[in-house]
Amino acid sequence: MLSTLLRNDSTRLPEWLQLALAGGSRSRPCCRICGSYNHRNRDCKVLEAIGGGSGLRSGREGWTERDRGRDRGRGRGRGDHRGGGYSGSGSFGGGGGGGRGGGGGGGAGGGGGYRGGHRGGYSEGGYSGGGSSGGGYRGGGYRGGHSGGGYRGGRGGGYGGEHRSPGAGDDPGGISSHMETVAISKAVQNEDAALKQRVDAFGDNNWVFPLRKQYTTAGKCVPVLANYYEMEIGKDTRITRYVFEMTGPNRTKEMIDDFIAAQFPNHVDDLVPDYGKYLYAPSDWSPERTDFTFGAGHRFAGHTFTIKLPLPLNVQAYHEYTEATSIMTTSLLPSADEETENCVIPNDIQNVIQALNAIILRSPRLKNPQLIHEKGNTMYNAAKGVDFRGSPADIHGLDVGSGAYLLTGIHASVRPGSQRCLVNASKMVNVYYKPGPLHLLINLRGSTPQGRGANLANQRFKDSEIRGIQRFLLGVRLRIDVPGAGAEYRVFHRVSNRDAREYVWEERGGNQVSILTFSQQAGSPLRLPNVQLLEFKPRQGAPSHSAFPIEWCSITQGQKFRMRLNASGTQNMIRTACVSPKVYVDQLVTDFPALFRTNSENKTLGNFGLTIGQELLMVNARVFDAPTVEIGSSRKAEIRGESGSFMLRPGTGFYRPAALLDYIGFVIVGAGQKKEDLPHQGTIKELTKACGDAGMDVRAGRFLGAVYLNMDDLKSSQTIEGEILGRFTGTIMDMKKKNMQRGGKNPLVFCFLPSSDPKYYNAVKTAGDVSAGVLTICLDTRKLSGCDGTQLQSYCRTLALKVNLKCGGINHSTSGDPTLRQIFPKLAENEVMLLGADVSHSGRRDLPSITAVVGSYEPSHSRLYAHIGLQTNKEMIERMEEGVRVHLKNFYIKNKCLPRSIVMFRDGVSESQYRQVLDKEIVAVDAAVDTIVHELKYAQRPTLTVLVVGKRHHTRFFPNARELAGHNSFKAKTPPGLVVDRAVTAVYEKDFFLQAHSAIQGTPRPAHYFVIRDDKGLTDAQIQQMSFIWSFSFGRSFRSVSYAPPAYCADLACGRARSWIHGEVEKLKETPSNRGVPGTASTRTADITAAAEHNLRVISAGAVGLHPDLENTMWYI
Repeated sequence: MLSTLLRNDSTRLPEWLQLALAGGSRSRPCCRICGSYNHRNRDCKVLEAIGGGSGLRSGREGWTERDRGRDRGRGRGRGDHRGGGYSGSGSFGGGGGGGRGGGGGGGAGGGGGYRGGHRGGYSEGGYSGGGSSGGGYRGGGYRGGHSGGGYRGGRGGGYGGEHRSPGAGDDPGGISSHMETVAISKAVQNEDAALKQRVDAFGDNNWVFPLRKQYTTAGKCVPVLANYYEMEIGKDTRITRYVFEMTGPNRTKEMIDDFIAAQFPNHVDDLVPDYGKYLYAPSDWSPERTDFTFGAGHRFAGHTFTIKLPLPLNVQAYHEYTEATSIMTTSLLPSADEETENCVIPNDIQNVIQALNAIILRSPRLKNPQLIHEKGNTMYNAAKGVDFRGSPADIHGLDVGSGAYLLTGIHASVRPGSQRCLVNASKMVNVYYKPGPLHLLINLRGSTPQGRGANLANQRFKDSEIRGIQRFLLGVRLRIDVPGAGAEYRVFHRVSNRDAREYVWEERGGNQVSILTFSQQAGSPLRLPNVQLLEFKPRQGAPSHSAFPIEWCSITQGQKFRMRLNASGTQNMIRTACVSPKVYVDQLVTDFPALFRTNSENKTLGNFGLTIGQELLMVNARVFDAPTVEIGSSRKAEIRGESGSFMLRPGTGFYRPAALLDYIGFVIVGAGQKKEDLPHQGTIKELTKACGDAGMDVRAGRFLGAVYLNMDDLKSSQTIEGEILGRFTGTIMDMKKKNMQRGGKNPLVFCFLPSSDPKYYNAVKTAGDVSAGVLTICLDTRKLSGCDGTQLQSYCRTLALKVNLKCGGINHSTSGDPTLRQIFPKLAENEVMLLGADVSHSGRRDLPSITAVVGSYEPSHSRLYAHIGLQTNKEMIERMEEGVRVHLKNFYIKNKCLPRSIVMFRDGVSESQYRQVLDKEIVAVDAAVDTIVHELKYAQRPTLTVLVVGKRHHTRFFPNARELAGHNSFKAKTPPGLVVDRAVTAVYEKDFFLQAHSAIQGTPRPAHYFVIRDDKGLTDAQIQQMSFIWSFSFGRSFRSVSYAPPAYCADLACGRARSWIHGEVEKLKETPSNRGVPGTASTRTADITAAAEHNLRVISAGAVGLHPDLENTMWYI
């Protein structure tokens, strides 16, 4: 058998057998150094088996046999609850295990099983069977649900999810199995009592993610309102899911609604499509027909519809999941293997949630024709648009202020809560293309501003105008009204080189006619015949014509604006979106019931036995005290509780002020300006004074001179980007070299820009970060010119924070906080290293993504250094291991030791991707740690705690009703330090919402933290408190920030690095062959993947990367 497994290679075992012998799994490898399950890499015995040496050095010092048994009993990989080695914890039958999984009880004699579930094993359930206590291949028989049995069965077995009695399912080996359940009293209504019973029942079992052990009791209890409504699901509610397939050229939500209304007129309120692949109905309905085809001339001609494979959803399991009345022990370890599966909520529960989300949207869609239903559960009211003041996006040659507007709407989604079902309702604002005739929406620059097309003359577009129109309309769906031929809908491709006189159509009779002549013959002569035509992407079944006059085209309703907003557009959006909690609540309690008809008018809810409450949910939150923040001379900052801010008092300075670097002034003189009139000299003087007042040694920094770039001197062949690069690689580089030759340091460049136009910022940052290797700080001279003396002083005091960080200083520190020192007793001795990670996408699947991994090297944790990567459009960070390894090496070089604990904050991943982070990125982090520990022969391996932090959610908290009704109701806000870990959080896993800041405008948005790994075994309160305390460690601000600074800094570093590739990305966006519009067909996906890899090579070939002189500096801050 072994010779077969070795595949004629006697020197290397197959990977799955190596992992099986080691008691590990692909997603949870054990350590190559000490064999521990506390951290994950391949077991040292595997290395011995394949000739890799013992690998048992420093990491095993003091490692006892008892520890071996304990660690071997902690397997967590894709199905293993309490995995172990080949023969358990050092003895026959002692600790479970088996290939890619392992169960809880007994090695070769009583545990494991290949990818076994809870406790099924070799002699108690067969190779892929179950065992006396569950197990089996991916749980409960061959992937058999939660209660045993059946290939990919549902809750009780069965291939398609039909319910079977425990043990009834047949796995591939013919072995049946059943799963353990934990019974919890249905009478428990109190959250705390229910949680205690769950904890007692679950014990110390290890699941995919850490389980909640207790609700926090730290801080002060404060009742708050949450933007959730309770939804009651009737005990007799039954939902059947059908697979709904539709083929044809025009698959739209409207056509699906029309089909249901035409074919099932008596069940319009009962049949609920999700506009994807499913149709939901009450269980007492079944279709008389399942296949629908239509002949020529019918409104649905060319389309086919199929309704098949009815599946009753397990609504009872949803009740049990939320109420914790009868919990499957494996329901907390969903059998998710594919990347698309959700690993937080079990799949059968997720199926019910998806159905409920579709059901609550059915009535609003049917009753409100003006609603724009976005993908997901967000709806916007097209009748309540808000116009922009000025152009919301920067497009050379085009003012798009007439072609876009702001829409407000409601997002509503079903979420499982502790002992309840909830509907999360939130206010939304987004930018959409304004519908209407295209020639009235395109407004060319240089003529009548905001003229709604009054300046679109009968003349050819200039090259700059063509580029602007193509950027504005890229990917937009237009309605084309051809005279005498009706309307059709096409996706814009580009502006043609030909006009209506030059472009010739071939008619059906074979005659050729120009578009101009055709329009005259049709009785609709063109008013703009000299304007170039618009070309469209060809589509199957459409006429051969691919170019049409602009005045025949209209933008259709419901298309999201695709361009990045400029400063003016962002201000307009903030002005509309940011409202006080009082206004937010008033709008919500008015708009949500009216839109979703939560009363008896909503027939769909009634038909499914659902009822949505009329009042917002009240939640018991906790409010933490402000932490201890140290500033200059070890003084404690006075933190204002209502704002979470503090400031330097007279006589105090930064925590560790730096010496000011030698500096250079780089001034761009705008068109029509004179350098003598600019405020750069006075600003630098005031800034150096502010730095000196904060304790910095400003006399150490010498002014090396000023470099000017006058916009009026640019020739037509010169670009501002090229001239900025030339100044940096020429004059500024020469000044830098001469200064360093004299013994000086790398200088700091103060860049005075004529406006906030991104082209200046991107060019300066690219030139400084990549080409010249100098630190840069940008200032807007237009804003500075409008400052009075007091405003300038305030501005410079704030800017001094950034200067000190760039020069190597520390502005403030949280390392002296008593609570933090209780959690990490040796914090002052560099016990803790913070890591942050994020990915920034370019908005299209064929364009590259930027990744950043940041790390801290000292106890204040306010200096975080960034490692940047470039990859194809993926959410998982491919160079995570490299980034973490770099930070660990630098930490060791700086401190002569490794940290005892690593706390990592991962930004920007969705709930469905938590498992991917654990299986891919965190495994890479472990590999980096193992490598460094092994290289340094270090005795103690750092523990790892990982939290995913998210801001893209819809949860908000508001002061209670009494505060909102008070005389200061419009100023009432929830305070910084507010934490909520009950009612609206995950039912079982350890997560919480933390509002660490006070919103300057509008309603505060809390950050959501989800714990996916915790080697240190911190309590819920400790994790929440340390996250809050570290929110004050962001070096660029004397106030708490909205989410963990490591994640915040990773986001900043990604954004900064994006400026380096901005120019290349824009060129690729304008190249038709690389547009790669996303599609669903496998060929289209393959094309997009190939384009993405090509584009990545193109951009990487430009040697984009941080200059070596800026490594280990705060270049991105």
